[in-house]
Amino acid sequence: MNYQGLEQLRTDVAALTNAMCDMRMLLNRLESQSGHNATTLAERMAAQTLRRINVLLLDAYREALILDETFQD
Repeated sequence: MNYQGLEQLRTDVAALTNAMCDMRMLLNRLESQSGHNATTLAERMAAQTLRRINVLLLDAYREALILDETFQD
């Protein structure tokens, strides 16, 4: 174990990565539901925005996973 005295940080980082995983699953579902060939401008804008958010979140999620992996049990 390499985080003596940082147990709360370890717990918080684990909770963060779990929440980000849940958010990614939600975004993936929303993205798959919003069609690329939607008929209205609002639907197309929503689909594009969801894709961009998903890409940005994926980058942040990868960083959080790397941080999570630095804690060794």
